[in-house]
Amino acid sequence: MEEKVQFGLTLRRIVLLGTPLVLTILLLFHPSPYDDVAGELLPIANWWITLHTIVFVLVPLMGVALWMLIAGLEGVDATLSRVAAVVFALFYAAGDAIAGISTGILARSAQEGALGERAAVGAIDTLWADPFKTLLFDIGRYAWIVALVTAAVALWRAGVPRLPLVLMVLPAYLVTLDHAFPFGSLTFGTFFVLAAWLELTSGRLTLAGQPRRVS
Repeated sequence: MEEKVQFGLTLRRIVLLGTPLVLTILLLFHPSPYDDVAGELLPIANWWITLHTIVFVLVPLMGVALWMLIAGLEGVDATLSRVAAVVFALFYAAGDAIAGISTGILARSAQEGALGERAAVGAIDTLWADPFKTLLFDIGRYAWIVALVTAAVALWRAGVPRLPLVLMVLPAYLVTLDHAFPFGSLTFGTFFVLAAWLELTSGRLTLAGQPRRVS
């Protein structure tokens, strides 16, 4: 039984802390080639595809991390946070697939000569400016903000330390800017610090394993 509990705690920390930490490091290498697609994106097309494929996997895990942040809590605030975490995972990943993976495929096609450079650049610019792609990202961003705010309220009512909860405004704000360097690393880096702070605070460890109702 003790080994099972230890395994569960280890798995929890891998997802809760490992996911934002990996994203923080990975997004250090996310360039911003938006003003010079031909000169800056086409030469790194393979890396662009690889980067956004990994991010596409990690974003849903961040949704799980948001869910785990309030493990053991019940009530309206906790429920809203979990719903918002799912919405974030779905919509932000979808937006990133269009803005990242799709544009990377077009860039690689131009790089390999299968598609003319001018046509590829035009298509990439069109995808980046597309309002549907923007809408997906916006829904994901606002869901992230709602998930963090309602999680902070639920944790506050459960009696966890106040300072890290107040500082959740940092990742909530930073996500509205961009996930390219430096903002993506700052978003998930601050989440990692705050999640680790809460996870290792005395009294929070027992809370994660026991249901507790908060209004």
